[in-house]
Order: sequence, then structure tokens, then C-alpha cells
Amino acid sequence: MADPLRHKGPSGRNRRADPAPTFHDEERGLGGALSALLVETRSVMPAAGATGASLMLVVAAMCFLASLALGAAMSVGAKTNEWSSDLSGALTIEIRPSRDMAPDEQIDAVMTVLSRTPGVISASPLPLDDTKALLEPWLGRGMVTEDLPLPRLIDIRIDAATPPDLSALAIDAAAAAPGASLDTHRQWRAELMSAARSAEWLAYGILAVVAGTTIAIVVFATRAGLSANREVVEVLHLIGARDGFIAAEVQRHFLHLGFRGGSIGTALGAATFFALGLAGGAGDMFLIAASGLAPEHFPVLLAIPFAAALVTLVTARLTVFSTLERML
Repeated sequence: MADPLRHKGPSGRNRRADPAPTFHDEERGLGGALSALLVETRSVMPAAGATGASLMLVVAAMCFLASLALGAAMSVGAKTNEWSSDLSGALTIEIRPSRDMAPDEQIDAVMTVLSRTPGVISASPLPLDDTKALLEPWLGRGMVTEDLPLPRLIDIRIDAATPPDLSALAIDAAAAAPGASLDTHRQWRAELMSAARSAEWLAYGILAVVAGTTIAIVVFATRAGLSANREVVEVLHLIGARDGFIAAEVQRHFLHLGFRGGSIGTALGAATFFALGLAGGAGDMFLIAASGLAPEHFPVLLAIPFAAALVTLVTARLTVFSTLERML
């Protein structure tokens, strides 16, 4: 019977067929290498047990939390910069009722001052109904009555490149109309920036905790896998395998596991931010507009699967060497 492993080559002579390519000897491009990370490879580490699907789900959950923390930090940072830019280019003049001048005369006097102030781009008095709408969330609906003395507000837009002299503007406005005062929003901007920076640091702190937890889980799983396969490791040493070979086999397993889990978790995180953006844009269901993530932020999340793969790979390699020193 003919050997099925032999076939005739170009010269007509029989020769033994080449073995099927494996992960170790197959040449891959960049796309093939990335797709190969999603396919389980042969390894001394079994695919079941503490290093199998259950661990991949845990890594996916950790990466999901990491994507939420990173996305929240980027979203808060972008929104803070937007608000800060808006507040830095806006001023408000509040005109309280006075016995010396009528409200309309007070507004006209302040508008005259603003029209000749360099650096002021535009100024528009807010209608009285808008002022009532601003007070209703604080006083309650229907509590803002006609006999309640309400201040008049003037919204001012200034040139951020060449802003006006705010001290001189405040003095001129107060001199032109009794009861007029300038609000530069500096206190609001400082409090907003402080709260936003705290939220960003909290998000990055959660990201660090998630990374540390993932490292601890991989260390435990690697030690458990090596302990469960102690006999396999001893046999490999008896046939001449070195620690580097065993570490390479184990880290390859965790490389694939980390990338698969990271891809699943990141995909869920991106879907969450996408749904949050749709829900926030559909109605006033949040205290602030929930815009999810900006389109330029989503590519940043793609770094999470690669980071997860790198963390699991390095952690597994270091754990293998330290564990083998105690086992053998």
C-alpha cells in the first residue's frame, strides 16, 4: 500500500509530504498575526480549568470596567474643556432693582457702557421670562410671581484673545447704573475644573485598580495551572526542555486569552458608551447632557485589548519563572 504521506514531486520521485503549518512556523502578516490571537494555540497549559473560559470571562469583565473608566475620563475631560472654553468667553452683568432708575433705563445705561468697551463682541439683555425660568428650579414652579423683584441679566461675549479690562468694566457698569454688578464666572469655573479633575483622577484610579486586579488574577491562574500540571512540567524538564520553553508556551496561552477577553470587554464597553450617547441625546434623562464618547475617543479604546494581552503575557512569564524555581 502506498504511503499516504508521500507524493511525487516535480521530478517524479516520491518524497515525504511537508507537515501542516503550525503557529510556530507559519509566516503571517500583521492582519494574520492579529487574527491568530483570536485562535487558541497548542500549549502545555490546558484550555480548561482555572486558565480556560472562566478566566477569559474574568479578563473580559476587567477590560469592560477598564473601558468604562477610560471612556469616562476622556468624556469628562472633553466636556470640562468645552465648558471652560464657554465660560472663559462669557460674562454676565446682573442689574438689581433700584429706586433711582427704572429697569429699562438701567439696561440702556449698561448697554451704552458695553458698546464702547473694547474686547466686548456682543451683549444682549435676557428677557424677564428667561430669568424666571432660571429661578424656577430653585424656587419651584409657580413660585416666581410678578411682585417678586427680579434682577435683570445681560449676557456678554468677549474676545478671548483680547479680553476687556474686567476691573474697569465692573466700575463703569456700577457707575452707569445703580445695582449693576459684573459676574466673571471665575468661581464657577474654578469649582467646575476642580470637580472635573477629581472625576478624571477617580476614573484613572479605577483603571489602575482594575489593572492591578487583573495582574493578581493572572498570577493566581498561572500558579494554579502549573501546580495542576506539575507532572507535565517535570516530564518536559526530563526530556531537556528549559524554563524559557515552558514560559513561552504558558505566556502564549495567556497572550491569546488576554486578547480575546480584552476584545470582548472593550466591545461591550464601546457599545455601552454608544447606547449612552443615544439615550442622552434622546431626552433630559441626566443632570448634564450625556453625549457618550466623541468619535475620536473610540479608537483609544482599541488599545485596551492589546494592553490586556501585554499585561497577561508579562505577568504569566514572570510568574512561571518564579514558580518553576520553587517547584523544581
